[in-house]
Parts: sequence; structure tokens; C-alpha cells
Amino acid sequence: MLLKERLRRVHPSFIWQDIDKYPSSTAYIIGISRSVERLCKLAGVSFAKDSKKTISACKTIRNSIEHYEFQLDFKKTKGIIGRMLSFIFDFSKRHLELDLEKEFRSDTRWDELINLYEFWEAHSTTLEKQLSDQKKPVCDCPSCGAVTYDISESKCLLCGNTEELVECDECHNMVNESETKTFDEVNEDPESGVCGSYSLTICQNCIDEHIAEDMAIDSMKEG
Repeated sequence: MLLKERLRRVHPSFIWQDIDKYPSSTAYIIGISRSVERLCKLAGVSFAKDSKKTISACKTIRNSIEHYEFQLDFKKTKGIIGRMLSFIFDFSKRHLELDLEKEFRSDTRWDELINLYEFWEAHSTTLEKQLSDQKKPVCDCPSCGAVTYDISESKCLLCGNTEELVECDECHNMVNESETKTFDEVNEDPESGVCGSYSLTICQNCIDEHIAEDMAIDSMKEG
């Protein structure tokens, strides 16, 4: 329906199989494949190869449900639906001025979608492209792992993480500030005897690694 609505906005006749019969209550409306074809030819809309595969897979599932006895592979079907939702959010925003994504972000449904790998993979790729087109400085989001953290806005477009990021002085990864600890160190020059102090910001992962190493060393000493 989203595809047909985009065609209708170009001209209402484009959603009919036989354009010459428009308007007619007895004429047939085009299907999904023809909708994609006409959008490319008549509306200048382009579809990525993966998007076409997802649309085709959803069409197959729908036809099976409508016309045949069917059995669905739950994991596979869930993945296809996840990729389809990513396509719907992107298509509706770019071509229909509809922000369907905003509604899903308003409750727990968005977190559930992000936990679905197929959706995370498809939508993070879409958002990465948007950020790249806008020439936004980005980095990996430490909360969801996608390269969708907009440094200029201090926000991840995928998961919504708005925490300030800081660089770990040990592993040099960008991490959420709440996941770090600051240590004050003293540096003494043995030749001059001059002491200086400085601070180190260390992420929790590096701290945990040091704790594990210390425990291993203590265990070896006891052995």
C-alpha cells in the first residue's frame, strides 16, 4: 500500500493495471512487483538490491498465507519482517513524509526491534548512509554497536543513546562516560626529583581485564 500511495501521488491512474481504464470500479489494481517497476520508471524511485529481495520475500510469505496451506520458519520469517520494517521506515519517511519510526520509538517496541539482528543490520546500514550523505562525524555507539553515533549531536540515531562519549586512555575506544573510571596518577622524575600528577580515564572492560590478570597472577603464586 505504501508503494501504491507513492505512485498515486504521481498520478492516480498509475495504480491501475490498465491505465487507459482509469477511472473504473471494475479495473484491477497493480501488484507489488509492478508497483516497484512503475516507481522506478515513472517516479524516479530507486530500490537497493537488498530492498527488492526483502519485498519479494514478504510477497512470497503473504501469497503462501492467502492461497496455500503453509508452514513458517519462525526465525527466518521474523528476520524478513525485521528487514521489511526497516525498509518501511525509510521509504515512508523519504517518499511519503511519514515518520512511522517515531511511533515505534515511543515505547518498548523499538528496543525489541533493535534486539532483532536482521532489523539492526538493515536499519543501521540505512542510518549510516543517511549520516554519510549529511557528512556527519560518526563513531561506533558503545550501547548498540552500530556506526550510528552522531558525534556532533552526541546521539545515536539507532538506539537513541545520548550519553557523552569519552576515549579510554588504555584501549583508546570511545565509550559511554558512565562506563569509565578516572584514576589520579603521580609521575616522579628520578633525576630531578620533580613530581607531577595526571589523570587516566579507563573503561570498565579494561579494568575488568586488569582484575582478571591480577587474579590469575595471584592464583599462580599460590600454586
